[in-house]
Amino acid sequence: MARALSSIEPLLPVIRRRPLGLLSDIDGTLSPIVPRPEDARVPDHIRELLHQLVAKGVKVALITGRSLDTARRMVGLDDVTYAADHGLTVWLGGRREAAPGLAEYEALARQAEDDLRVLSQTLPGVQLENKGALLAVHYRRAEGPGARDAILEALGRSQAAQRFRVQEGRMVVELRPPLRADKGTAVEMLIARLGLEAAICLGDDVTDVDMFAALRRLRDQDLPAGKQGLAGASVAVASREAASEVKQAADYTVEGPEGVEWLLTEMVRALP
Repeated sequence: MARALSSIEPLLPVIRRRPLGLLSDIDGTLSPIVPRPEDARVPDHIRELLHQLVAKGVKVALITGRSLDTARRMVGLDDVTYAADHGLTVWLGGRREAAPGLAEYEALARQAEDDLRVLSQTLPGVQLENKGALLAVHYRRAEGPGARDAILEALGRSQAAQRFRVQEGRMVVELRPPLRADKGTAVEMLIARLGLEAAICLGDDVTDVDMFAALRRLRDQDLPAGKQGLAGASVAVASREAASEVKQAADYTVEGPEGVEWLLTEMVRALP
């Protein structure tokens, strides 16, 4: 089980290694969870802290289930890397890259969206979010119980939806293409391509467990004698909604986006 982080001291061995990366989720981590997903934004003070980390040489990469365009709009920074759609779409070095085979699922996602549109008509507060090759069904604002079960039943009736993997998160059910991509594979790719020797990972939801697990594998892998491995630490952002496995997968915890603000501030202060 992760330990509550009340001092930057345990992270200093990681922070002092170079090149250092900050690999972070966005929703619920850098930005507060809001009732309507389209209203979510990274607050100005968090954006400024990320900017300061970049200025101090930290390679900031944001790993999210949002679409690339949405993620870039939410964060508002051009000098960071984005791994969007759970790593299926990447913005790195000023270039957009997409996973092979992704285009096929954009059309299927639209078919699934048509099939599931009845949910938003019959269940007040249920909302469909078009994410290109992914589709999210949010039920945070649903009126009354049973929205999750109704969504899962509707997915079972849609032939297009059955072509996707179903991933549940914080009051959301998501359809994801069955391609080999998740936040864990995104972490592995980014650490390699950014040439990181150290990394801090931040996340709050079950999809971030893959990110924490990948960091642990890379950190704990056996290496030839004399070769230095990755220095890394994972930090779960705790909340009342957070699943227990998120804390279990992480090394440390902080409380909510406020705790992330504290952590980023301490990182800025600790860096030369």
